[in-house]
Amino acid sequence: MVRHGHARADARNLHLHRAAIEKIARQPELRLPCLRLVEAWLAAPEQPARTWLEQWREMLTRWPVERIAAVALDERAGQALRQCSPLGPVLSPRERWTLLEEANRALAAEATRTP
Repeated sequence: MVRHGHARADARNLHLHRAAIEKIARQPELRLPCLRLVEAWLAAPEQPARTWLEQWREMLTRWPVERIAAVALDERAGQALRQCSPLGPVLSPRERWTLLEEANRALAAEATRTP
């Protein structure tokens, strides 16, 4: 199946989140900058993503990383969470660039295999 538009973006986003959560599993202290970001976003009046940000706060403060992964990496249920994700501080620009290149190569290979 060839992915276009939003489906391609979500596939790349899923790849980034998988890597970020794996890194948090290895370095739990990386939760702190993510929590700071959630709190900053929640401080904004009329925050349209409040429900998802509150869920992120709960996940980052109370959940084991395996449970975070199960919810955030679910292709359908985790999509809304990934769209307002505070995990940006986890990956360096170089890591993000490398991961996006990997995702783009995988998507291109998928497109060439599809009849």
